[in-house]
Amino acid sequence: MSPGPKAASVRAALRGAAPAHVTVRDMIRRYCREHGKQLACLAPAWDCKVLSVWRVFGRSRPLLPRQVEGVITLLQLDEFDANDLRLRAAREAGWNIDPSMLLQGDV
Repeated sequence: MSPGPKAASVRAALRGAAPAHVTVRDMIRRYCREHGKQLACLAPAWDCKVLSVWRVFGRSRPLLPRQVEGVITLLQLDEFDANDLRLRAAREAGWNIDPSMLLQGDV
């Protein structure tokens, strides 16, 4: 029996922020689990084979931006979760991002 279409959004509302040591791959696994999907469902979104998805999760190199966007599109993540995933992926890729610059309203 399916948990329903709003189950993922209810779980997301109850969920706190992820700790700093959690990787992007861990977050994607959690989002897939919350949406009732397996990692294999990422293959069409990433335009690759299922085995390639497993290889990506088995390696330690950073995820590509198109892979992160594919996850966001496939799982229809809200704006907060999508931006958190993008930010963590950029930091894992080696980008030096200053959080104080993200919070400023004026440019």
